Amino acid sequence: MSVSDDPARTRPSDPIPPAPAEPPSGTGRSTRRIVVSAAIGNFAEWYDFAVYGVVASVMATHFFPTSDPTVGLIGAYAIFALTYVSRPLGGLFAGWLGDTLGRRRALSFTIILMCAGTALIGVLPGYAAIGVGAPVLLTLCRLLQGLGTGGEYSSAISFVYEHSAPRDRAVRISYLVTTTFVGISAAVLAAGLLSTVLGEEAFEAWGWRLLFLAAAPLGLAGVYLRSKVAETPTFEKAAQERQELQGRERRAATPIRETLRTQVPTMVLFFLVVSAYALITPVLSSYFITFMQREGGLSSGQSYYVSLAINVVMIAATLLTGRFMARYGLQRTFVLGGVFIAVVAVPSFAVATQGVGGALLGGALLSAGKGIVAVAGAMAMSHMFPAAVRVTAGALAYNVCTIAFGAAGPTIGIWLNASTGSSLTFSVYIGVVAVISAAAAVMGRARLRARDTEPVAAN
Repeated sequence: MSVSDDPARTRPSDPIPPAPAEPPSGTGRSTRRIVVSAAIGNFAEWYDFAVYGVVASVMATHFFPTSDPTVGLIGAYAIFALTYVSRPLGGLFAGWLGDTLGRRRALSFTIILMCAGTALIGVLPGYAAIGVGAPVLLTLCRLLQGLGTGGEYSSAISFVYEHSAPRDRAVRISYLVTTTFVGISAAVLAAGLLSTVLGEEAFEAWGWRLLFLAAAPLGLAGVYLRSKVAETPTFEKAAQERQELQGRERRAATPIRETLRTQVPTMVLFFLVVSAYALITPVLSSYFITFMQREGGLSSGQSYYVSLAINVVMIAATLLTGRFMARYGLQRTFVLGGVFIAVVAVPSFAVATQGVGGALLGGALLSAGKGIVAVAGAMAMSHMFPAAVRVTAGALAYNVCTIAFGAAGPTIGIWLNASTGSSLTFSVYIGVVAVISAAAAVMGRARLRARDTEPVAAN
């Protein structure tokens, strides 16, 4: 494929010339193995992420005093938000591993920490047994999980990105993002099945623990699969160039220092354009389930199955977005996603209060929006940063964004609605953030499209 054949080719008005092509690799069977090895960690990450959100109302009764259900629920979501604090630390360490010792080593590190933190939650004693020690231990487990999660996504995306030819990257990244929603769907499905098979009383008493314990075999499978794939040629080339530079200048150019020295403007743009994705992620995986139960009158089982159904919409939107982005580019995809979420945010929550049918419709609209911005956000983590600091810069920018917009999302939602007396106030906030995301994508057009136009190397 020549440069002239590329639908995202450079136009004469583009102010920034295309970046040099990176060597493609990973075709046929090897590509499938590469995608699967990266995908299993994404699956585990988002399974772990979703499990906590799905059973947040149940965990509030186990790890906090039961005298005030609202306080307990806010406490459960506060721990959900607090664990985002450890993500940047995990991202920086995984970024250092990924950018100095290899993407594959970073992937092994992240999945071990992530799955260990989740599995341990399944054996923690509750508030009735050890009092305030229960939420403290829960917080420690979530912090451990956050250390692993902080570097998992950017490492996995970089791994697939660098093992793919430029023309294939958008579609393959969409496959990787799809596994995140499959992980969420698996968590919701498992919760629904256990609730049905055990009965809600047994599920809320002890059955929820099985959901967390399932992370242990997922982690072992991920470590095994990742040990069987090769390092990316892009990293090997960047590592060789770093060695040569250090040999000439006699100093260590660490990825963190280089990131802060050269990538701050790009990270600020990333922060803004990814804001809608960072916010809507915990909204759909956690807050929306509680919203359906408290405002729509759905049972826990009904809300689980509605969540499962709207995840199917999310998967379809993700796969379609990968093809859209391959044709029209990263910048247009961000604009489309931000505008779509801004338009549907308030109507989606309004209709979701009208029983199962309304929850399905409202959730489907929000899920379609999330599918669009999820693919763009994932692609941006590798696409906007150079290979030498790709994992570090991507992880740092992504985790700071998720802290600012995603960590406190459910807690802000409950507080805003309670303060105003309206269950729709939070949806207005979501719409405003989506407008910010779309506007940033419009204003950052040149920077977003600069790497979108890199020429295709020969296979």
